[in-house]
Amino acid sequence: EEVRGEQMIFWHLLVLTYTVEEHTFEAMIAFKDQLSCAAAMDKIYPVIYSEYRDSMAQCIETEEASGYTVRPKPRPKGL
Repeated sequence: EEVRGEQMIFWHLLVLTYTVEEHTFEAMIAFKDQLSCAAAMDKIYPVIYSEYRDSMAQCIETEEASGYTVRPKPRPKGL
């Protein structure tokens, strides 16, 4: 979605789910963007998976804006 020539950035939740003796646990951690969420998942999930094979991790985009990126304005013709 764009606002005033800017592109919105949305919060992402890192969702970690794992099962221990028939009990399922879920944790959510908020990150400002997909890149931050993915970087955290790459560090955290291998540790969880080594202990709990019945587990998963994913980054889910929320509908809450965390910021904007400014797109450059087009160069005027003739320059």
